[in-house]
Amino acid sequence: MQTPPSAISQWEVCELTFNDTTTFANPFWDLIVRAKFTSPAAVDYSVQGFYYDSSAWKVRFAPNTQGTWQFSVTLRSSKDSAAFSGSFICTATQSHGFVRIHPSNPHAFCYSDTTLIIPHGNVGHTPAVTAALLGISLSANGVPAMWDSLQLYGVNTYRIMMFGQDAFQDSFSWKTDEGSANLVYHTLSLDHYNTRVGKLMDRWFQQAKQRNINIYLCMFTLFDIPAYPLNTSPWAASNGGPFATIDDPYNGSTGTGGALLCKYYTYIADRWGAYRNLFAWEYNNEYGVRCTPAYIAMLDSVLRANDPYNHPRSVSFWDNSWSVPSPVNGLSGVNITDDHLYAQNGWTEFDIDSAANSQANYRYAKYPKPVLFGEFGSGQGLYTLSWLVFQRIGYWGAFVGGGYPVLWLSGDNNPSGWDFNQKTLHQLNAVQKVVGRLRQRQTLHPSNGSGLTNLSGSVRSYVMVGDSDVVQYLHHFSSHSTSLSNVNVSITIPGGTPRPWRATFLDPLTGDSLSGLSGTALIGSLTIPVPSFTVDILLHVNLGSVTTEVSGVTAGKPSVWELGQNYPNPFNPTTTIRYALPQRSHLSLTVFNNLGQLVATLVNENQDAGSHVVKFNGSTLASGVYFYRLQAGSFVQTKKLLLLR
Repeated sequence: MQTPPSAISQWEVCELTFNDTTTFANPFWDLIVRAKFTSPAAVDYSVQGFYYDSSAWKVRFAPNTQGTWQFSVTLRSSKDSAAFSGSFICTATQSHGFVRIHPSNPHAFCYSDTTLIIPHGNVGHTPAVTAALLGISLSANGVPAMWDSLQLYGVNTYRIMMFGQDAFQDSFSWKTDEGSANLVYHTLSLDHYNTRVGKLMDRWFQQAKQRNINIYLCMFTLFDIPAYPLNTSPWAASNGGPFATIDDPYNGSTGTGGALLCKYYTYIADRWGAYRNLFAWEYNNEYGVRCTPAYIAMLDSVLRANDPYNHPRSVSFWDNSWSVPSPVNGLSGVNITDDHLYAQNGWTEFDIDSAANSQANYRYAKYPKPVLFGEFGSGQGLYTLSWLVFQRIGYWGAFVGGGYPVLWLSGDNNPSGWDFNQKTLHQLNAVQKVVGRLRQRQTLHPSNGSGLTNLSGSVRSYVMVGDSDVVQYLHHFSSHSTSLSNVNVSITIPGGTPRPWRATFLDPLTGDSLSGLSGTALIGSLTIPVPSFTVDILLHVNLGSVTTEVSGVTAGKPSVWELGQNYPNPFNPTTTIRYALPQRSHLSLTVFNNLGQLVATLVNENQDAGSHVVKFNGSTLASGVYFYRLQAGSFVQTKKLLLLR
């Protein structure tokens, strides 16, 4: 055993490494490594190790409580065995832990410490493909730049595809060594895996974790892509593999093929289950072609038996008729409803909101689970302004309906596609600005039908209501070229005494505040006039204590982390950025362009608690949109600035 770590932060990976120079026919399974970790409260957790490369095997475990942990590890082959033991200290952390279903709202997500998480996701096959779709060069630093770019756009959830996607990717001109997430591709066996790809995925998990991005791991089925016809597959019986028919892998059998698949999923759980930024296991992509409930049950039993962290689990589903009950959403082993939503023939930007909202509402009402749109988009090759509007309207319709859309980047690697994807991520970044106000999002539930008092023939209204908040999305669905005015919304104020309220109107395109009103409402109906808008507008009403926003420097020690908007904005060539620290911290304040490339480091040092000011000089930069990011421990916030010459 190599020297184990003496201290590990809570929820981080404790990695133990063992070396054995014996030659094994199959090093992945001929040497079995089992470990037991015992918490300070004497609770035991069992995990299995995995073959890493050459003569190395590893064990990964994430401790969930602070204090002294004990561990014991056994390595056993058919001819020999060895045992090791030791201890380490689990220290305090600035992270929030693993992704969980919220304890007080089965439709919401949180972390282990119950900190709310609102998934704002992106699908891009693998990081290399995403980089290509954003126009980021796959140089030596191309994939890290891709992660930086997603973080700047507010993305906190990223879907990686395994199995069949790798064959699909062969048809892409940008296939590189960074492009595969498939451990079994061309290995000629389902129980010998590609160690280079394993290390690649280790690096992706680590790079994403550093940027507070969770990985949603989708395990495509073997024959999900036509590029894998049975007669050319390395695991077909005709080529010495275990499967005689294309349906064999999906019948839930524990025969030879099923046993090999169980080994494969065990290996996945052993290798990546300890990462706190594993968002969820996705057992299968778009259930319904060949996959059976028995197959899902088989995967579920394997992953749950090898996952002491109890990560959420899902199976995605796609049906053009969204009201058809999915057979997988009701399975006991699936605790996320994951549906895919794309534009259908005949849909326009004037009715996508209704389709997305209705589908989200249907799933929300039918299943006591989070409603995830694991793939959401307008389709490929539609790089027009109207389709950018389409993306936004559908996104907000789904979100206010109780769903969490995960954007599918359009799949063409060309300048038009790059521009479209970047603009789409820009406008969907507004979601993060808006939901930052909704600190109690777990109490919000869809409640459509809250009333518009006039022009109801031209405006659709979608509403979420919570303990002290109301969120209302308004869409001018009859025209996107004329301004709409003289609209009022009515909200019923519950309770027995007058309540203070604050109403803020926001631009769904930018997330910026448009106007605000406040007052004290009598019991009953509160009528709020809506500013003129052309396409859509968002209203957030807080019922409770009115918070007064004060500009300038805050006296004394701040109570929260805060990154202010630069002023002036737009600017030429200098602007001022303010930020607040509630405690002494090491922080970095950096500036990036819209490709995620670092252009300036303004601060990189320890600073005391308090309010701080820094000036940024963009005299060497071209006009355009830039992003500035403050990172201090687990706190990360990004805002946009505009340089105009």
